[in-house]
Amino acid sequence: MRRIEVGRIGAAFLIVLLLSVSGLSRQISLQEAMDVAVNRSSRGEIIRGTQEVAEQQYFAERIGFLLPKISINGELPAYRVDESFRFFGNLPTKRMIKTSDFDFSSNIQLDQSLITGGDLSITANLLRSDAVYPVRGLDGISLNDISELTSRSFFNFSFSQPLLKPSQAKYDLKNKHDDLELALLTGREETASLEIDVAEAYLGLLQLSIEREMAADKFESARLTAEIDSMKRIDGIVAEEDWLASASAMIDAELDKYDIDNQYFDKRRILASLLDINDPEGIEAEIPVITEGPDRDIFDRMLGRWQESISLKRAEYQYSKDQRASDFSVSSHGLTGNLKANYSLGRGTVETEGFDDDDIKTNSWGVSINLTYPIWDGGASSAVVKAARLKTEQSRLELESARKSARAEVANLINSVDVGYRKLQVLQRQIEMTQNRLDIATFRRDDGQISEVDFLLVRVDYHESRRKYVQELKKYIVDKINLEYRYIS
Repeated sequence: MRRIEVGRIGAAFLIVLLLSVSGLSRQISLQEAMDVAVNRSSRGEIIRGTQEVAEQQYFAERIGFLLPKISINGELPAYRVDESFRFFGNLPTKRMIKTSDFDFSSNIQLDQSLITGGDLSITANLLRSDAVYPVRGLDGISLNDISELTSRSFFNFSFSQPLLKPSQAKYDLKNKHDDLELALLTGREETASLEIDVAEAYLGLLQLSIEREMAADKFESARLTAEIDSMKRIDGIVAEEDWLASASAMIDAELDKYDIDNQYFDKRRILASLLDINDPEGIEAEIPVITEGPDRDIFDRMLGRWQESISLKRAEYQYSKDQRASDFSVSSHGLTGNLKANYSLGRGTVETEGFDDDDIKTNSWGVSINLTYPIWDGGASSAVVKAARLKTEQSRLELESARKSARAEVANLINSVDVGYRKLQVLQRQIEMTQNRLDIATFRRDDGQISEVDFLLVRVDYHESRRKYVQELKKYIVDKINLEYRYIS
C-alpha cells in the first residue's frame, strides 16, 4: 500500500471540509482516511506533540549542558524601620534607638556544566543601601542621626566537582537522549496503531456494508420462500409445519438484517471518531485497489536489517537507560565527596554624612573537600541499589528475548504479507467467477428460466465472495502496516 507524500494535508483538509457539510455523503478511500487520521485528527496531533516535547526536552538539556544558564534576580526596594530599647554601638546602657534602612539588591547569575562533571557558577551582585542611624555626640552621651549611602558590587566565582561518583549533568543528558529515541520509536508504533485502527474500522465498515446487502437478499429470499410455501399450504402441496419453518426462517433473516444494520452504524461511528468527523452519516467506504504485489528485494533487505527493528531498538535503549541508572545509583552510595572552590571580589563606596568617603575592597577565597561515607541507614541505600540492579537485569532479559524473536517476527510478517497477497489473487478470481454466475443468473431470471429465489441465492454467493475478499484484505493491510512500521525509517 503506497503512501501519498505530496498534497496529503490538502487532500485531508478537503475531505474534512466536504464531510462537514450536513447531509453530504462521499466515498473516502482507505489512503485518504489514514491521511486524515494521521495528519488531522486529535490522536495524530497528540502523537506528534509527544515527539516534539521529547525533542525539545533533549535539545534544551543539551544546550544547557554546552552553554551556560543565565538568570537575573532582583528584589524590589525595601524600607525597614527599627525602633526599640536596646544597646547600640558602644553605648554603655540601653537606649531607645531608631534606625531606618532603604535598600535594593540584584544579581546576574551564570551556571555552566563542565565536561568533568562539575559546575561553575558566576554571580555578579549589586547592592545599594540608604540607611539612617544614630551616633554618639561629642559629649559621649547624646545621639545624633546621620545618613549613610552604601554602593557595593561584588563577583562570586564558585566551582564544585563531584568525587567518586558520576556527573549528574552527563547522566541527565544521556537519559534525555534515550528518552528522545524511545519517544520516536513509540511515536512510530502509535502511528502504526492508529493506521491499523483506521484500516480495521474502514474495512470492517466495508465488510458490514457487503453483509448488509447479503442480509437484505437473504431476507428477500426467505420472504419469497415463505409466501410461496404459504400459497402451497393453501393448495395442500406442503404441510403446515413446512410453511411454519419457512416463516421462522424469514423471521430469523429479518432479525439478522437488523443486527447487521446496527453493527454497520456502530462501525461507521467508530471510523468517524477516529477521523474526528462529527457527521458519521457522510462516510462511505470503497474497496481498496491493490495495484502491485510485494517486492521480494525489499523483503530481503528488511529481513537483513532485522537488528534495526523497532522492538529490538526499544529494548536496547531501555536496557541502556536502566543500566546507566543502576551504575549511577551504585556510584551515588558508599564513599562520595565534593571538591569546592570559591573566590569573591568586592568593590564599593560608603558615603557617610559628616565623614570622608570610604572605599570598600574585599577579596576572599577558599578550597574544601567534603567526603561522606554512610555507616547505617536502615538498609535504604542497599534496597535502592538492589532495586536498580533488578530492573537492569529485567531489561537485559527483555533485550535477549527481543533479540531472539526480532528476526522471526520480521520473517513471519513478510511471509504473512506474501501469502496474503496470493490469497487475494485467488479470492479475486473467485469474485470474477461468482460475478459471471450472477450475470448468467440475471439473464436467465429476466428470460424467465429461473425464479427470483434462485437468482437471490446466486447473488448471495457473489456477496459472500466479496466479503471473504475484504476480510482477507483487512488482514493483508494490517500485516503490511505492521511490516512497514517495523523500522524507524
